[in-house]
Amino acid sequence: MKKIFYLNFIGMLVLLSSGCQKMLDIKPVNSMMPVTIADYESVLLGGYPKQDFYFKTELMTDNAFVNLQTSNTLNRADEPWFVWASTHQLAGVADDPYWGQLYKSVYYANTVLDEFSKRIPSSSEKVLFETVKGEAYALRAFSYFYLVNLYADVYAPETLAEPGVPMPLTAVDIHQNTQNNVRASIEKVWAQIQTDIDQASALLMGKPLKSKFRFNYNSLQLFKARVNLFMGDHEGAIAASTVVMNTRGLFNMNETQAHIDGKDRESEAFTNNYGMIDSDYKNEILFFMAGKANNNIFYHDRAASKPSVELLDLCRRNGVKDYRRFIFDSFADLSTADGIQTGPTIYNMFAKQENGSYHIGLKVSEAYVMRAEAYAKLGRLELAVTDLNHLLVNRIKKEEFVPLKLADFADKNQLLKRIYEERRIEMAFEGGLRWFDLRRLGKPSITHSYKNGQVYTLKEKDPRYVLQIPLSEQINSPEMPLNKR
Repeated sequence: MKKIFYLNFIGMLVLLSSGCQKMLDIKPVNSMMPVTIADYESVLLGGYPKQDFYFKTELMTDNAFVNLQTSNTLNRADEPWFVWASTHQLAGVADDPYWGQLYKSVYYANTVLDEFSKRIPSSSEKVLFETVKGEAYALRAFSYFYLVNLYADVYAPETLAEPGVPMPLTAVDIHQNTQNNVRASIEKVWAQIQTDIDQASALLMGKPLKSKFRFNYNSLQLFKARVNLFMGDHEGAIAASTVVMNTRGLFNMNETQAHIDGKDRESEAFTNNYGMIDSDYKNEILFFMAGKANNNIFYHDRAASKPSVELLDLCRRNGVKDYRRFIFDSFADLSTADGIQTGPTIYNMFAKQENGSYHIGLKVSEAYVMRAEAYAKLGRLELAVTDLNHLLVNRIKKEEFVPLKLADFADKNQLLKRIYEERRIEMAFEGGLRWFDLRRLGKPSITHSYKNGQVYTLKEKDPRYVLQIPLSEQINSPEMPLNKR
């Protein structure tokens, strides 16, 4: 009977969350609450994002272009993102699935934390109790990280007092918080993210890995390094990245050569039902998230949205065989009608629909590019070059790899430029990080060409680098300050 009550509770949450897209309009059903710690573990699992909550941001970056030579067109709902419309929502659409998905995750995490604050587990339950509680803190921090990076300005000394996002830390007053919400300051939101990560780290340390679809201590340290880097805490980014690098290794892409050699042509190596993720590269992934990646808007050969040629060119410089080229190269013959329809690029990380895979949320190579950036910014340039070489020796064909030397770079800025390029390749289409990097690294000007050759420009430091507060929230909280346009 308890299990039936629990399943009914989950079912009601799903129905309410899909039917009511207001920011926090997910109502608990008190008569059918879960009871055991294992029940609440299942509740928390329901809070991990099962749908994309970042991928359309890729359309706003320099990693994307629209192939105007193909017969397919960009989805109407994707157009506002690609042309940097004043709002990413279509006219007449009030609900924002990104906002709703992330606040749903916050609500599930808060539900578990509220309940566990009142419990003292038995000795036999302690490990599971601490694991679930730690994951709840981690999930809440992760959700607020995305919310504040999407709907508020960057973390910087001059922005700390500016509006961040609404930040409920309990599910108890859910009914009061569905209207007249208040945006906590950017400083307070980032401080809460740090606090939640610290709480989660203490609880998850030493706990067994349950699944790559759940947070564990190691993946949390990678996330902690990301947060530290974004906040300018370079020593903290180095320390947390080092924990990950000492625990998990990089995948050596030279191992894909045997697979490539088994094909008649290199162009057939990563296509149809075999993507890069189907190699042992998947062992480098620490955390999968956000729904079926095979449905992403860049993977189809005739899709309108494509990885930029600039991104591909970064993988084929200096005439060496960089295996990351296979992730972005369509190998199409652009002198043929079919080749023109396909275009020069395609996203081959994931195979076609037959091999399901979730999006990549956190992976080991991010630790290398983060630590290299942090070392460079602290003036430890030799260490930064060493980290780059550790990454590249695992990405470039071993017979052609030539280690980088500090003397190859005129100054720190030139070294940082190369680090950012390697980060761009490694993180392309993963976790929305390219959009976040463009924001934190100065909000540069970007141009996109679209229908009839019309050119759209996102100007340097353009206010559209911050998404607008959703219309549903504007209606619910009419006094909430909106983002500049």
